[in-house]
Amino acid sequence: MQKDNINEKVQVIGGDIGRGYVKGFSVYNGETKECCFKSIVSLGREIDFTEHKDPIYLEVDGEEYFAGILAEVEGYSPTANNMESKVTMTAEKLLYALLNKLAVADTVKIMLGVPNKSYNKRTLNEVIEAYKGKNIKILDRITKKFKSILIEDISIFRESDAALLWELRNQATTNKPIGMVTVGFRTTEFTYFDKGMKFNDKKSKSLELGNKTALEYVQRELNDKYNLSKELFEIDSNIGDYDKLKERGYKILSEKIGQEVDSYWINTEEMDIYFGGGTAQKMKIYNGVLIEAPQMATAKGLYVVGTKIFR
Repeated sequence: MQKDNINEKVQVIGGDIGRGYVKGFSVYNGETKECCFKSIVSLGREIDFTEHKDPIYLEVDGEEYFAGILAEVEGYSPTANNMESKVTMTAEKLLYALLNKLAVADTVKIMLGVPNKSYNKRTLNEVIEAYKGKNIKILDRITKKFKSILIEDISIFRESDAALLWELRNQATTNKPIGMVTVGFRTTEFTYFDKGMKFNDKKSKSLELGNKTALEYVQRELNDKYNLSKELFEIDSNIGDYDKLKERGYKILSEKIGQEVDSYWINTEEMDIYFGGGTAQKMKIYNGVLIEAPQMATAKGLYVVGTKIFR
């Protein structure tokens, strides 16, 4: 199912600009490229970068900025990608950071992931108007390397569908109904497919549950019991800190989503149900199985879709 862009001048890239993390994937001239970094940007500045793993410090259109974990811990005015739109100033900067990581060719075509409810003409037109035909000039302030990248084409595709397509990439068809539960930062996508992988809109929905639900529990506990005020991205990043509280938060989230699955899909016993998204790795899965590469599957699937759409 996967197609390499061997000896082609245009590179296809799958981009998943989520609220929690940016994920990207591409195969070009036989070389696999992928990235995953936090969806945060901030004002940039000169510091000692040797203490930081994989720092992102870019200059685009005369504006210098940090992205990823560097923006969180070292940047002024860190801004998380909380809005759903893919054309905000924050989303735009994150997209350029993704391109700096993955683009090998001078010309690219991008397949962007969007939630089910945003998979419409309006969103597509917004994305095309913002990015198609744009020539991006990126200076990596750390490596001093310069890239000039033309976005020749760009389109959108449902995130949950892309993740499932990657998971089932070696299957020609399916003989059971399939449910795909993609747990994101703020929302969880419930996507239903009839036999033969036919998308069923009536049995698909978005639910306001996700990583944010678990982190907000921790945030409230820290504030109420310890008088500590922490941003959600700080709680998410601090590995080792607040682990018992986070464990409880993800336990609550797991139970909520498990109950929703059985309530919404009344035929779960005849279905194959898959769970994806980076948050799903932290959860207990009650009524399905965790897909391969749950955090990266959407970006990989978007790349595969892109190789078919951008022919």
